[in-house]
Amino acid sequence: MDASVSPLDTLIQRLGERTAVVGVCGLGYVGLPLAMAVARGGFRVVGYDVNPDLVAELEAGRSRIGAAPDETLRRERAAGRFSATTDAAALASCDAILVCVPTPLTRHREP
Repeated sequence: MDASVSPLDTLIQRLGERTAVVGVCGLGYVGLPLAMAVARGGFRVVGYDVNPDLVAELEAGRSRIGAAPDETLRRERAAGRFSATTDAAALASCDAILVCVPTPLTRHREP
């Protein structure tokens, strides 16, 4: 690697070329639509969730989220731009990782 090229420069280049791989942790009502938007933008997305039933449904092309319909999910999967996994090690291949998990709330519903 050329010492004059920073990791940030490399990331910016990969983002511009649409060769960056983006990870999305949490495939719920925020994460899955975000993952679909990133995939539609031309990036390969690795979706990660701890729920194996959810991941199996997504891998079968079925979405639980209205903002990410089955048709969109299937199209991005068929194009090779989206995959879902419960294997956190898959995130090691990502250039950027977006975290979309529930915010812990107090008993007064405050973050």
